[in-house]
Amino acid sequence: MTDTKSTDLLLERFGVCTDEVHPDLETALRATREMGLHWVELLAFWGKPVVELDDAELDRAAGLLDRYEMRVSAIGSLFLKGVQLGAVPRGAVGDDPAFRAELDVLRKSIRVAKRLGAPIVRSYSFRRDDMVGLGNPSPRLPRGGEIPDAMLEKVVEGLRISANIAADAGLVLGIENVRSCWANTGHNTARIIAAASHPALKAIWDPGNDYVSGGVPYPAGYEAVRPYICHIHVKDAKVVDPTTGLTSWEAVGRGEVDYVGQFRALRRDGYAGGLSLETHWHPAPRPGAEPDRIADSRISFEGVLAALRAA
Repeated sequence: MTDTKSTDLLLERFGVCTDEVHPDLETALRATREMGLHWVELLAFWGKPVVELDDAELDRAAGLLDRYEMRVSAIGSLFLKGVQLGAVPRGAVGDDPAFRAELDVLRKSIRVAKRLGAPIVRSYSFRRDDMVGLGNPSPRLPRGGEIPDAMLEKVVEGLRISANIAADAGLVLGIENVRSCWANTGHNTARIIAAASHPALKAIWDPGNDYVSGGVPYPAGYEAVRPYICHIHVKDAKVVDPTTGLTSWEAVGRGEVDYVGQFRALRRDGYAGGLSLETHWHPAPRPGAEPDRIADSRISFEGVLAALRAA
């Protein structure tokens, strides 16, 4: 068991993304408690996305959360991650069939958030039209590259509609920056949220995703997105091939993201939101073997603790 006794307010608000620890919710919750943590972010368990759980499954999940004394920081919806806007005319995003169908994912996410007490539903910022697969490899452009003004207008149109729905439910819509979407770095995320100017639209800041997208997570990305952050994901990465943009995930502290500087800045700025370890680093112990996701997450969390101490 990791000793996390501390007055560190950042550590008190740390949790995990449960699917990164184990696909079974109770196993993940038990491991999270053994790490000394009391917050979880929910994306998928029991073989399905959390937004697809029926009422009985949600009741079972709520009972397990109570038993392990866990609080839910966010619902990890995949809302808007796969929707492209390149062929959609400006001013017509709200009528686009793909977008309107995706709003059902948002409403399902809100239902789960309300049932499990999560204040935040994750969103993405529409898929970049030239992105292939998950985007690894793809060019790591400075600050993540540009967002054309016409595309920015369409992205903002869709996010405002979505944020209105979240606000009506009393929730925050948190945009996670990710390589495959328009908000890929802190710079581009800040540009989108500032343009949308909606009180329910915030940022789930992911320094690792900023890094693989071509940004400098700290200080540049963080300083850009800092006014909008509602939650933070923590994972690490490094460049494998600069010519293609190929990157790999690493245990926290073994990659190239400056988490010591990032944690120091969060303390300096009085950050009061949550943080989730999103391990992502799951190397197979030997060819053909399944990764030990619990062990990987513990190793990565030791890197988190080391960075917090160094900060």
